[in-house]
Amino acid sequence: MTILRLNNNSLSSVTALPFATGGLVKLQTTDVTSAQATITFDNTLITDTYDKYIMSYQGAKPVNDAVYLRSRYSTDNGSSFETGTFSYGYNHGQMGSGSDGGSGSTKSNYAESAFGAGNDANYPYNGIFYIDGLRDSSTYLTIKHSAIMRQFNNNQYVKEEGWSLSNSVVYNYIEFSFSSGNIADGTFTLYGLQK
Repeated sequence: MTILRLNNNSLSSVTALPFATGGLVKLQTTDVTSAQATITFDNTLITDTYDKYIMSYQGAKPVNDAVYLRSRYSTDNGSSFETGTFSYGYNHGQMGSGSDGGSGSTKSNYAESAFGAGNDANYPYNGIFYIDGLRDSSTYLTIKHSAIMRQFNNNQYVKEEGWSLSNSVVYNYIEFSFSSGNIADGTFTLYGLQK
C-alpha cells in the first residue's frame, strides 16, 4: 500500500507498514481479581480473521513461589492439547548488573519459561507474547515472549524467549498457566492482527 504525504509543499509517497491497513484488534481482556488456574482464549477469538495473535499482560503473579509461566495449544477448542517437543531458547540481561546470557533447550507439551516467577508483593511480571502459525497448517507454531520480571530469587531480568512446535495443524485455543498452583493476579489481553 502506498500513502501520499505532503512534505515541504511537495507530494511524496511512502510504503505503509504491513499491518497499517488492518491493525490490532482487541479481542478479550481477563483481569484476575481472585486466584484462578488458567487464562484461556477459545475458538470464538482464534479464527482465520487474523494472521498473528498478541497477548499482552501486566502484573502477572503466581500463588506459589518459583513457578514458571507457560502456554499450551489445542486444535479442538480445549478438549485436548497438542503434545510434543518445543524447541526453546532465550536471551536475558540482569537489571542493575552487567550479567547477561542465553541458552537453548527443549520443553515437553508446554511452551514453558526457564525463569521462575516470584510471588512476593509488588514483584513485576509484565510482557508480550507474539504467536504465529496458529491458523496455518503449512507453517509451524512459533511463540516469542518479551518481558521484564523479578524472579523468585530477587534478581530482575529483561528477557526474550522463543519456542517452536513442529506440528502441522490448525489451532483454535490457547491456555496460559503457571507450572504449579494458581494465577494470583494480572491483566491479560489478547489482540488479533488483521490480514
